Amino acid sequence: DGKLSFDEFKAYFADGVLSGEELHELFQAIDTHHTDNLDTEELCEYFSQHLGEYENVLSVLEDLNITILKAMDKTKKDYQEASNLEQFVTRFLLKETLNQLQSLQSSLECAMETTEEQTRQERQEPTKPEVFSVQWPGKRSARRLQRSNSLLPNSSHFSTVIFYKCSLFIFSKRWIEEDSQWMTQINRLQKLIDRLEKK
Repeated sequence: DGKLSFDEFKAYFADGVLSGEELHELFQAIDTHHTDNLDTEELCEYFSQHLGEYENVLSVLEDLNITILKAMDKTKKDYQEASNLEQFVTRFLLKETLNQLQSLQSSLECAMETTEEQTRQERQEPTKPEVFSVQWPGKRSARRLQRSNSLLPNSSHFSTVIFYKCSLFIFSKRWIEEDSQWMTQINRLQKLIDRLEKK
């Protein structure tokens, strides 16, 4: 209906770190109109104050999204009439674009898991934070932590720390996943190792 009640807000924003009480405090801080509902304007106003470096990131992602959609549209029009060689090049470029995006996504997922885990360790609260069943759109119930190869190009120390933390996280928590998910992770890791060996 264009606005969020508190129940909808906590179902979407609960990250397994903030407690229910902290989520309610955040909700009230964002609710500048004091209506006990959040509208788009209030959400945008709150988060725009905290964007920092991510303002540039989100701007670039918006441009990237537009550029990719344009490329997809042109591909759809030209592919069938292209020669076999041109079709091969198109498939290669699509695959490489997807690989680059997946690599970036994996680095972000790894950074997210690490920061969440670090926050939990720092807080060391005896009571477990509230976790709600509704997941963020696109957020996996068990995020993949595969690659950390391009996290921060100018900070090898940070990349190394993130890599080892992610590795520890994988081996300490992934044992509880279903066998099929575990085997999928192993297969993906094997493919990554093969690619790195080729490079």
